[in-house]
Amino acid sequence: MGGRIAEILAAESIATAGTKTLDLNISNPITRLTVQVRLVNNGSAPTAHPATAISKIEVSDGSDLLFSMSGKQAAALNFYDHGFLPFSLSAYENDIYSTQEMHIDFGRFLWDPMFALDPRRFSNLQIKVTHNKAAGASSPDAGTLAIIAHVFDEGDISPIAFLMSKQVYSYALAASGQERIVLPADYDFRKILFGSLSAGNSPSSQIANVKLSIDNDRRVIINNMAVSDIVKMLAGPKAIEAFIGMGSGSAITYYIACTYEQYISIAPMGSTLAATVTVNQGSGGTCSILSDASKGFQAFSAGYAPHGLIALPQGDQLNPDTWLKASQAGSVALALTAGSSVGSASTAEVILQQKRIY
Repeated sequence: MGGRIAEILAAESIATAGTKTLDLNISNPITRLTVQVRLVNNGSAPTAHPATAISKIEVSDGSDLLFSMSGKQAAALNFYDHGFLPFSLSAYENDIYSTQEMHIDFGRFLWDPMFALDPRRFSNLQIKVTHNKAAGASSPDAGTLAIIAHVFDEGDISPIAFLMSKQVYSYALAASGQERIVLPADYDFRKILFGSLSAGNSPSSQIANVKLSIDNDRRVIINNMAVSDIVKMLAGPKAIEAFIGMGSGSAITYYIACTYEQYISIAPMGSTLAATVTVNQGSGGTCSILSDASKGFQAFSAGYAPHGLIALPQGDQLNPDTWLKASQAGSVALALTAGSSVGSASTAEVILQQKRIY
């Protein structure tokens, strides 16, 4: 079994915000599509995490959505699929590149011979990427977008299915309110993700409790469990990310992927080092760092719930027979109860990863 990398879009300027639409003119099965955004900072004051520059990624066959997420959602799903974040370098420094990659995985792992996107099964495959270079990093004034496909060689495999991943529900979060969401039960569930990203607020403060039930509570999988307990119980590896910045002599807010129990390891850099470097751990994907004016530093962040999302894996992630058979369940409902003090203008999100058989 062999594979190759095909360039769908060579690095192209994204000087103007918009949506890039490309036909996927590939005949062989695709195991992964990679979206890469590179942003050139115009200053050293952080705007947002670099992944924010990609507001939506869609793979579709006409009106049939096969993948639909924001850049941050895609990066979070990558973490839960593989145990580590995709490549990310958040460089919050003038005239320095910030780079973020996001993978669209159609298999359980890279080069999965059973699960892959087979273009021969579709008639009008396209990928659409909506971007705004100024939305992430440090007010970038230039940037590029590139898209790569990881493709199986001719005649190597005949996949039986692919992983379909997309946001299926979102709503405005209100303090202490409960939302009951009936999930689409057309395909088996491999993974359910939920969360609400709010700078400075942990995901368990945003959403306090979760309930997952089948067929009007005939079977209750998660019974109004505290989200803080779920994060600990399903913690797994930490989401680790590198970032750099430039001090101003005052505390500056920096943006990182992890949002829960986040820790920062920091070191000054340069020929003359800062005399003072302090960090406030924070939560909700932000931390506050104070460094002497014009003194740079490098840092690593580590924690849980990347970009505010928490995953509920259904069964053995490598064994499709153990995934939640939604089509046989009657109905699958997710009930989310908000915390008593949520961030203003907060949005809750629900994402499904499903097995879609050809």
